[in-house]
Amino acid sequence: MKEQKNILRVLVAESSSFARLVLEDILSAASDIAVRGLAADGDQLLQLLQSHKVDVVLASSDLRHNKQLFSFKRIFSEHPVPILMLVEREKLTLELLKEAIELGVYSVIVKPDASSRPNYRSIADEIRLKVKAVKESEYWNPEKRLRMLEQEVKLLPSVSQKSRSTTADTIIVLGASTGGTQAVEAIVKQLDPDLRAAVLIAVHLPSKFTHSFARRLNELTPLQVSEGRSGLIPKSGKIIVAPGGRNMVVHSVMGNAANLKIGFAEDGAHGYDMPSVDVLMQAVAKSAARQVIGVILTGMGKDGTAGAGAIFKRKGGHVIAQNEETSAIFGMAKSAIESGHINQVLPLSQIAFYLNRYVAEQQQQVSITDSDT
Repeated sequence: MKEQKNILRVLVAESSSFARLVLEDILSAASDIAVRGLAADGDQLLQLLQSHKVDVVLASSDLRHNKQLFSFKRIFSEHPVPILMLVEREKLTLELLKEAIELGVYSVIVKPDASSRPNYRSIADEIRLKVKAVKESEYWNPEKRLRMLEQEVKLLPSVSQKSRSTTADTIIVLGASTGGTQAVEAIVKQLDPDLRAAVLIAVHLPSKFTHSFARRLNELTPLQVSEGRSGLIPKSGKIIVAPGGRNMVVHSVMGNAANLKIGFAEDGAHGYDMPSVDVLMQAVAKSAARQVIGVILTGMGKDGTAGAGAIFKRKGGHVIAQNEETSAIFGMAKSAIESGHINQVLPLSQIAFYLNRYVAEQQQQVSITDSDT
């Protein structure tokens, strides 16, 4: 039987079996909503997404196996679908909201009470309305969603300005071409799980390959890996892979040069080297990030040389190049080294450990400086 058009297909995920049934009953009361499955935890939710084609996921933030929104992270990378998140009032923070938005949450419903059996029937109309709102919502626009949700949930204005600025103090840019995917993988899997830096990656790959590349990296590290999209914030512990065929950059948020978001260059420059390492490195070098580290890896050509120069010349800039012996193609790194804008030349096996140590030392210096002021 052919499915009726304009029917919103929904998966419901809640730890409580009673709550799942109540939510199913609330949604089924609407003629244009169909519940396609019920999940008790994050793992079951992902299993259902593999076998069910749905339009919306209605899920509680405190699901089992969803610590630090891990299940939402996997949905975003493996089965992209908009999420409507149920959350307890006392757990709702600006940090949680920003994290959730970056992982595909288009709206939030505050649970009516903090008990194990929240009275969802008291907000039945709100639940149905917000599920249907996915049809009109621009859930791919993180900035717009954040502004809307901040007003909607009336977050307390007591959050300090420092906590609002979530851009990492240190940004690392990895650039590569031929042989670059293997080189990046070797580095990423050795990065410190508590790395206090954002990592931006530009590898010359077609658009069809960068999504699967980001997924593969995600399996190698506890750090959060995602493919770049407009509005993402380069936060500490986050790795962002430039999508193929586009030149990823960073932009300031609301005119605040120290608060950055991911964007894309509109011009077609560097068309043969996309995503361009130079474009990304130059954009980050121009930002107000406290510390910028560039890494030029294996690859053919000279992409990254100009970017390395921009980072090398700025205050708080440091540039590393992969050595010839461990490079599949010693072109990009060689060009950068010959430019004189490299601080360290290292074998591939040492780069991640160097980054871990360098970032930790810089953070320690910052902490000492801040305590003295």
